[in-house]
Amino acid sequence: MPSDLLMNILTRIREVAAYKSFPDWYINELCGHDNRWSSDICAKVTDPDNPTKKTWQSFKIVRAWHRLPNNRWIFGGGWRHHPNVTLSMMESHAIEMSFKCWIMGIPHGGAKGGIAFDPRMYSREDLITITCKAVEKAIKHNCLGPKYDRWAPDVGTNEEIMQWIQDHYSYVAEPVTCVTGKPIDFGGMPGRKEATGRGLHEALRIFRNENVITLPECPTAILQGFGNVGYHYAKFCREFGIKIIGVLDQYGGVYHPHLPIADLITYVDNHPQKTVAGFHTICGGDEIKNDKELFSISADIVVPAALEEVITPEIALLFNNVKVLLEGANGPTMPGADPILADRGIEVIPDIYANAGGVLVSYFEWHKDTNLQPFDRLLHPPKESDEDLVFESMQNALSRNGRAIINLKRTIESQTGKRIDNRLASYIYAMERALPAYMVKRREQF
Repeated sequence: MPSDLLMNILTRIREVAAYKSFPDWYINELCGHDNRWSSDICAKVTDPDNPTKKTWQSFKIVRAWHRLPNNRWIFGGGWRHHPNVTLSMMESHAIEMSFKCWIMGIPHGGAKGGIAFDPRMYSREDLITITCKAVEKAIKHNCLGPKYDRWAPDVGTNEEIMQWIQDHYSYVAEPVTCVTGKPIDFGGMPGRKEATGRGLHEALRIFRNENVITLPECPTAILQGFGNVGYHYAKFCREFGIKIIGVLDQYGGVYHPHLPIADLITYVDNHPQKTVAGFHTICGGDEIKNDKELFSISADIVVPAALEEVITPEIALLFNNVKVLLEGANGPTMPGADPILADRGIEVIPDIYANAGGVLVSYFEWHKDTNLQPFDRLLHPPKESDEDLVFESMQNALSRNGRAIINLKRTIESQTGKRIDNRLASYIYAMERALPAYMVKRREQF
């Protein structure tokens, strides 16, 4: 990791004070965490040196819980399987999760956790064993359950793994829901897999409609990452009039001025590693080998949809004719890159708003399972499990809150005479929405 992601987020929270007056206790509260958990599990899995044998291995698991503005709310957030899972990283993402929920009016405090391992190196049988061991440990330490914390898909996990978690929790603890992102046939919500990728398009559409961003009729885009978020962002590009010309994942990438996205999706679907690497030989494009090559391509829109802190100051200086940075990943931009982007006139649509589509649809699933009501009376979960209704509810929430962030930004700039970026405006909007609940909790006067 290039730097400390948690420190970056705490720095941004404190920067808010330059534009908006919040109580000191509130800033301190948001910069802390309610709880942290780290443990180790031992599981008997396939020996990497001898596939015919089993061997015992140890795996670190972590979970971080940010804050609950209201004691009746619960925590919620992603569960990931990735080698770079650390407690500090999960603390940072837990804060981001809080802000996403509060922007959208969802009655959750943010949480995030996972297991530090590379799931690609293990068989399906091993993944089941490791996942179930983690669930047992979490149950033992009261770190999972409908009254405290619900888990959701994240990097390296999917609806099948969520169903393993749900099934094992029901067997070991009690037969009640404890996760979202389940398969549709097992209580999941239609559109959950597509929600984050599609939501990115909705977020960009709002900023275009509100004249924050001016783009050509059919803007070009480069995409970093082709996991769940990047895959579905690409899938909906034609519907939203976006032309992707470059894609890179962890194995390699491709550039072509007329990149055939439908053919690329088919290629990835049929590839054993689910990668875009090698597609350049099929479409006649150029091979992309690394981030510097990708981000040097001339395009209107840059979409980081992989991991944290990929937009460094050095990368920001490489952007070629870019007008918009649309953050599909969590924490993709380092603070040092923000002023460079601002100086170059590049609008950033920040992660805590732009990629909240998955958070919204996870909440719709949780609402269906538990009837937990939103604190925003204008947030209306779909009354039926219908994909069109799900996307309509998601679009309404993104539209309403996107406009609110834009209007807040304009108001602050008008009142203070200071320029403020969309990221800090989003932070302020989230903090303003949660503050009344915090004040009641603390018995503070308004």
